[in-house]
Amino acid sequence: MKASRLDTVGWGAIVVLFLSAPLLQPPHGASAQEREEEPAKPTPEAPTTAAPTEEATPQVQEAVEQAEAAVEVGIPADFTIEFGDTDDWIQFKAGEWLKGELKWMRQTDNEMEFESKKLKLMQFKWSDIVQLHAARIKTYVFEKGIVVTGRAMVTKEQVIIETVEGVKVFPRDKLVSIIRGEPRERNYWSTRLRAGFSGNAGNSEQISLNVFWRLKRGDELSRTLISYEGTFASAAREETANRHLGDASLTLFISRRVFITPIKGQLLNDRFQNLRLRATPTAGAGVHIFDTKVKWDVDGSLGYQFTNFLSTAAGIKNPQHDGLFAAHTYFKWTFVPDNNLELDWLTNVVYTTIGLTNHIGSAKLKLKVVSIFEFETVFTFFRTERPPPRADGTVPKRNDYQVVIGLVLKINE
Repeated sequence: MKASRLDTVGWGAIVVLFLSAPLLQPPHGASAQEREEEPAKPTPEAPTTAAPTEEATPQVQEAVEQAEAAVEVGIPADFTIEFGDTDDWIQFKAGEWLKGELKWMRQTDNEMEFESKKLKLMQFKWSDIVQLHAARIKTYVFEKGIVVTGRAMVTKEQVIIETVEGVKVFPRDKLVSIIRGEPRERNYWSTRLRAGFSGNAGNSEQISLNVFWRLKRGDELSRTLISYEGTFASAAREETANRHLGDASLTLFISRRVFITPIKGQLLNDRFQNLRLRATPTAGAGVHIFDTKVKWDVDGSLGYQFTNFLSTAAGIKNPQHDGLFAAHTYFKWTFVPDNNLELDWLTNVVYTTIGLTNHIGSAKLKLKVVSIFEFETVFTFFRTERPPPRADGTVPKRNDYQVVIGLVLKINE
C-alpha cells in the first residue's frame, strides 16, 4: 500500500515538471551564456569562422556602444561599465566577433594571443582588432610607464578601464601592451626549446644534433633574453662540427617606436672557425620601423670584441682586443596566424682590425602544430671577412652554412 502511494506521488511530480517545463525556459532577454546552453537555437559564440556583427551577442555590442557613449558625454564619478558577457570578445575589421580569452597583446610586435573554444589558441594582428570587450581583469600598459589594472572596453580610439578607483580613459594609440590578470612575476616568463637530429648508417656514417634554448622575461617596460644554440656533427666517426653560440640582451622600451639596449652580448665557440672564444658586448638603441602587417626593427650599437683563437701563425697577436660597431635588423612576416617567416641579420664592423669583421644571418620558417609545439626550419649563415691562418698554415673558410629542421616546445610564449 505504501509503495502504491509513493508511485502515485512520483508520477504526479513528473507530470507537474513536464507541464511547467515551458515556464522554466530562459526569457527572451537571457544572457549569451544562458542561450549557449539551448541546443535547439544557434548560439552567439563565434563558430569556426566568427559570426557577422548582426549575429554577434547583442549584449556585448550594446555594452561597448554604451561605454563609448558615456565617455563622449562625460563619465560621472559613480559610473560603472555594464559588460555584456563574462568572457572576452574581439571584433575584426570586417565586423566579425570572436569569443574567448585574451592572453596578451604587445603593440611593439603588433601581435595578440586569443584563445577560443572553437579556434583554440591563435595569434592575430592587433591592428586588425577594431574593438575589445574584456570582461576579465587584465593589466594595461601605456606610454610613459603608466600601468592600470581592471576590466575594460577598447574602442577604435579609446581604452576605457574600470578600476577600484573608478573608470579611467586613455587614448588607444598610447597603449603599449595588455597582460592577462594582475601583474604577477610568473606571467612575465616564457621559454622555448628546439631539437633537430639527423643520422645515416651503412655505406656512410653521419650524425648531427642541434639544440636551441631561449629564456625570456618580458614585462610592461622591458624584455630580457638569454639563449644558447649548440651544433654537433660527425662523419665516419670523425667530428665535423662543434659550435656553441650564446646570446643575452636587455631591452628597455622608451615608446612604441624607440627602444634602447643597455646590455647586449654574444659568445661564440667554434672549433672549425678556429675560435676558442669570441665575445662581443655592446650597448645601443633602435626603432620599430613597421609593426602592422609585418614587423621590422633596426638597431645599432657600439662595443668591444675579444677574440681568442685556438691557434695562430707566427706574428699574429692572440688574443685580440678590438672596438666594433654593430648593425642589426630583424624582419617578421606572419603570412597566416601563428605561422611566420623571420629574417635576422647582424654585422659587427671591427674598425680596429677590419679583417675580423663578422656577420651572422638567419632565416626561420615557423609552422604551428598545436598550441605548444611548432615545426621550425632554420638557415644560418656565418662569415668572417679575413680569418687569420692557423699555426699549421691552414686558413679557415670565410663562410659557414647551417640548415636545421626541428620540433619546438613553447611554454607561456
